[in-house]
Amino acid sequence: MTASPRRASEGDLDGVIRVFAEAFARDPMITWPLPPGPTADAVVSLFGVLIREAYAGLDVIWVAGDEDVDAAAVWLPPEQVVRFDEVEAATRPKIAALTDDGGARYDAFWDWLGGHLPDEPCWFLDILAVRVAARGRGLASALVRHGLERAHAARLPAFLETGNPANVAMYEHIGFRVHERADAPGGGPTIWFLRADPA
Repeated sequence: MTASPRRASEGDLDGVIRVFAEAFARDPMITWPLPPGPTADAVVSLFGVLIREAYAGLDVIWVAGDEDVDAAAVWLPPEQVVRFDEVEAATRPKIAALTDDGGARYDAFWDWLGGHLPDEPCWFLDILAVRVAARGRGLASALVRHGLERAHAARLPAFLETGNPANVAMYEHIGFRVHERADAPGGGPTIWFLRADPA
């Protein structure tokens, strides 16, 4: 059975952090700015900062699962997208401590990513993940469609980025289209930028 997405509560946050850390443990968008071969603890710490200090207070985290947090998404509505740089920048001092270059590679990468956000109002799917043991139950699709419905009801596009080529087909199946494919500066990963426009 697939549970409908619900807003994350304070009690869900540890589960959200674990789901994201598990899913992104080897994802180039997360691992490239960190020291080579980052530990699981480093990835958990990074998501702990992002979730607790950037997103928890914005009411933008959604979870799905029958009982536990089996899947989670961060969907930023337009009024939060315009604050994205401010919110993300506030996490950088603590994330810099997880790097081996004072956060220089992380800062350059996320500045570059932020420069690819659409100029017009949009909904932004910033993070999406499903626990390995819960995959194949439609939880990712439910979380993506949940945000898409809100974006399209407002006649606005939705936007996301991924560094995992295996994710592109899944997003395209749900209604996104590749808007741009680009290599991050400084030898960073290839990133696919996708958007879904209202019908």
